[in-house]
Order: sequence, then structure tokens, then C-alpha cells
Amino acid sequence: MESLLSTTAELLSQAAADPDRVLKWVLIYFGISSLGFIAVWLIGEIRSNSSS
Repeated sequence: MESLLSTTAELLSQAAADPDRVLKWVLIYFGISSLGFIAVWLIGEIRSNSSS
């Protein structure tokens, strides 16, 4: 647990030093998660249309 906290503290200090990189990773994360959501929704729509 102690090593996890120190790793988190290191990442946070690096993030404070480089906010642009953090913003880039946040945008990548939200982009991938929204693409995944759209894919699941599309698969559900296609299945419901083909079954009816």
C-alpha cells in the first residue's frame, strides 16, 4: 500500500509539472470510452433491428 501511495504521489507531481500531457491522456481516455459506448450501442441497435 505504501508503494502504491508513493507511485501515485510521483505521478501527481509529474502531472503538475506537465499539464498538457495529462490533458492529452484525459482526452484519449474519454475518446476511447465514448467509442466503446458507441460500438456497444450500435451492436444493440443492429441486434434489435434484425430480431424484429
